[in-house]
Formats: sequence, structure tokens, C-alpha cells
Amino acid sequence: MRKKEVIAMQMYEVTALAPEEPEEVYQAMVFAEDEDDALNQLEEQLKEQGIAHGMCMAEEV
Repeated sequence: MRKKEVIAMQMYEVTALAPEEPEEVYQAMVFAEDEDDALNQLEEQLKEQGIAHGMCMAEEV
């Protein structure tokens, strides 16, 4: 019998700001393993949708 690895997922609110201004250009909720995973998911979503952005943030909720 194989052991199953359990990965705890947390809900994160992710936000991307405009490149030159402190204005939000994208906000979403994602399930992620940790803050780095949440930011990686955000970067992927922004890239897929062609959204230009500056700083990105993730906060566990």
C-alpha cells in the first residue's frame, strides 16, 4: 500500500498593481500551498491574460 502525501492548501487573496501607479490592475482568490505558490499562480494568470503589472502581493485569508 502506498502512502498518500497530504498537501495543505490555503486560500490567498492575490493582487497585482499597475506598473507605474499604486492602482490595482488584477485581484483574485486562489488556493495555494504557500505564498510563493500563490504568487506563481498570479503571475501565470497575468501572463495568460496579457495584463501588464508591477508589484504583486499575496495575503492568506
